[in-house]
Amino acid sequence: MLTRELLKTLKSTEWEELNRFLPFRFPRMRADVLLGLNAFKKNQSDSISRKDVHLWLYPQKPFDDKVIRYLLTDINKVVFEYFSFKQLTKQPQKQQSLLLQELSDRKCHRAFDKTYNQELNRAETQGHVDSDALHYRYELYSLKAKEELDSGKRSSDVFEESSLFLDLYFVAKKLQISAEKINLNFILKKEWNDPFLKTILEQIDNGLFNDSPYIKLYRSIVQSLTEPDNEAVFETLKTEIPTLINQLSESELSDLYQYLLNYCIRRINAGRLVFQNELLAVYQNALSDGALFTNGSISQWDFKNIVTISLRTGNVDYAREFIHSYKQRLPAAQRINALAYNLANLHFSEKNFRSTIKQLQKVDLDDVFYRLDARSILLKSYYELDDADALHYHATAFRSFLNRNRKISDQQRKLYLNLIKHTLSLSRFSGEITKLKAIQQRITTNPNVADLSWLESKITEIHPNKPPS
Repeated sequence: MLTRELLKTLKSTEWEELNRFLPFRFPRMRADVLLGLNAFKKNQSDSISRKDVHLWLYPQKPFDDKVIRYLLTDINKVVFEYFSFKQLTKQPQKQQSLLLQELSDRKCHRAFDKTYNQELNRAETQGHVDSDALHYRYELYSLKAKEELDSGKRSSDVFEESSLFLDLYFVAKKLQISAEKINLNFILKKEWNDPFLKTILEQIDNGLFNDSPYIKLYRSIVQSLTEPDNEAVFETLKTEIPTLINQLSESELSDLYQYLLNYCIRRINAGRLVFQNELLAVYQNALSDGALFTNGSISQWDFKNIVTISLRTGNVDYAREFIHSYKQRLPAAQRINALAYNLANLHFSEKNFRSTIKQLQKVDLDDVFYRLDARSILLKSYYELDDADALHYHATAFRSFLNRNRKISDQQRKLYLNLIKHTLSLSRFSGEITKLKAIQQRITTNPNVADLSWLESKITEIHPNKPPS
């Protein structure tokens, strides 16, 4: 039921706010709409039907589906209005833009000029350069231009400024959307062609937007996506992003760091293990810059990734310190599961393999990505314990799971299937160096393997004088 979907998102404080909002926005609201809202508040079940609602409100009358449908439509309308109000309160710039529009419509020229000057000064002082800031500057100058037209003035440069910031916003947003689409296509494997983007990139490369650091930054991001082997672009991005930290919103800074993280991960998956250290460094910088937090919380995925890359680069002490320092920043609903998995990963790196297996038993494997990594650690633990029976049984089950689950991407499936194949090959190694070299050659030829560094370390342990090439 749509109404139930809407109302179950409300917190207790929002229910109170909604009750205050409704009389103001709908002074002639039907009484049964409010009664219906209160009934939903008292009954939180996910299986509520229209008959249930009818019984709550009209217990003495026979069920009338039409009456309830109309009522639910009205309830949805007032909740939608409240949600719009909530969103507006989160966007002070949008509020000011609407205020300026109203002042202009009412011909309140002095009030308009005062408010406009205050907002323009605030925007210039704030110094934000992201696409939202560019769009807001365009809106301010456009409203001022309209005000001047209405009042018969032609004395300022607001028309030129409005046009300039519209161009800046359009190019910035085009680059931003293009980067998102190109990044998404790594997963979807979908061909995408945008001739107009090529024209924009040419203009940027010819120096047309040299005065906009934000546009130049996104030019580099697009280049990092389209020219992955050009690692100099990554170095440029590492230098450029910190210079703009104070000029970007938190969400924008988080998005930019995510491009750096994704670039490192793709290079690692391509066999460039030097980027493991780069990945950890980017995570540490993003952590210190606050780019990994949403409302003070860190996602379980970022938490897991930081622990994993710390361990893979040999920074065990950092991983341990991170787990205990940031565990309370995990969302409460995910904390137990995330801690169980990451402590298992830590135990594995400390070579406490039986403790690893015991810890993994506490992990809820409902999520497919925890399931992949947990099974990967189990596979490696059985190998380390030289438990051939458990290793082969688990490898068979793991392989079957990978081939059966359609939620796993082709790239992920390939990474973990290769890990299984090479781990089993090493477990069967009987001392013949030629066979070991063959395994090593297969890994070198096809480095798309989950935890490639662990495999290479196992080869080195078997034959120290012949480290992986």
